[in-house]
Amino acid sequence: MRPEYVQFFSKSDSGYSMKTIAILFACAMIPALAFAGKRPKSTPTPTPAPTPVTVGIHGNEPLIAAAPDGTLYISALQHVYSSTDSGATWTELLGPIYASSINLNSDSSISVDPGNRLFFTFDYPYAGTTAVCTSDDRGITWNCNPAVVPGGTDRMWTLAPTLTDDYEVTNEGLYETAFLHSTDRGSTWTPTSLGAGLFEPQTGPLLQKPGSTNVLQITKIFGTLPQEVPELKLYVYSPNSPGSIISAVRSTGLPIPAALPGAALGKDGELWVVSEQPNPAGGFSAVLAHSSDEGVTWSKLPPIPTTTTGTATFTWVAAGSPGHVGVIYYYTPDNGDPSSLTNSTWSVRWAETFNATSPAPTWTVGNIESAVHTGPICAAAGCSGDHRFAGDFITSLIDANDVAHLTWMIENMSTQKTTIRYERIQATPPSTTTGRRH
Repeated sequence: MRPEYVQFFSKSDSGYSMKTIAILFACAMIPALAFAGKRPKSTPTPTPAPTPVTVGIHGNEPLIAAAPDGTLYISALQHVYSSTDSGATWTELLGPIYASSINLNSDSSISVDPGNRLFFTFDYPYAGTTAVCTSDDRGITWNCNPAVVPGGTDRMWTLAPTLTDDYEVTNEGLYETAFLHSTDRGSTWTPTSLGAGLFEPQTGPLLQKPGSTNVLQITKIFGTLPQEVPELKLYVYSPNSPGSIISAVRSTGLPIPAALPGAALGKDGELWVVSEQPNPAGGFSAVLAHSSDEGVTWSKLPPIPTTTTGTATFTWVAAGSPGHVGVIYYYTPDNGDPSSLTNSTWSVRWAETFNATSPAPTWTVGNIESAVHTGPICAAAGCSGDHRFAGDFITSLIDANDVAHLTWMIENMSTQKTTIRYERIQATPPSTTTGRRH
């Protein structure tokens, strides 16, 4: 039986004190009254709890995208999967020839434009040339530009927000983030600028606020000078501004997370970022910040209550309607650096709130899947073996209908074989009078 979801109300005072209210769900069968002339009332069929499903066994660091026509896509290294039944079943696509089995552990990214064109970018054969391929038939056939950025490249991201402008970044020479712009739906690309960080390759996804000409990218800046403090920061690219060769950089005020960083835009244009910070118990809490002005100013939230003890890592944020925010993460009740917890067993958790912009958000936290890995978890260079079973991130999104889509990795510890997992969660805000979910 899966653990129950628990709802938390945070206080935003200096100690981040909180009280926990557990909502217990119970099902009861009420017998019909046996009065003559009265027919027994039927008992409604309860809605089944969300259940994880298997996406596939090839690839890791799964990145999920939703098309306007309802198709779901997951890229995992050089592999692409699709679902046309709301995530109930998944099919691994053949993929473009450049992403075939001769490729080895490619980074990749996907995006879908308003016309349902799928963008798939990756490097090949290994930390090599960055390609961008597009498909108008849900990944059956592909048109590719196989050499968007030649040479040694690494960790690319793509964004297709409109039918006229598409964006791409990749780390040229493995370490320098190059920004490119396409005005023909991905056929040709023009390099326009560079990320401001020097040798800072651990970047996150591209985002664009509707109506803005800026393109945003969350990134981990470790700093090359002794006086620089490692921090989660925001690149701001201005592709339509002549002379903007180097991106602007804006501070988020959050520490650097363990995995590659996640960020999301809500329907109202609010920008959300998430990271991990040390908690009083010696572990790491999940903590968020948000901005309404593309990162010029920020508001920081108290840590997610269930992470004030234990250790959270690989946090990734999703955002929907105003105030609707969720975070997926790996969690263990043990305290410590996730890369050194040799005997810890990890679960996947999903924390969700519908009043995220309030000083004291109400979080509902669910255990999505237990015992997904035992031992250290780490990411990026210097991390190897099954400690890196998840790759460099796990992801989530909240779609246009405020349905959450989660994807993560699990490992069979006896064989060290990994599996991509997915779950769909359709939650509703708690009642303003009872506090219960509708």
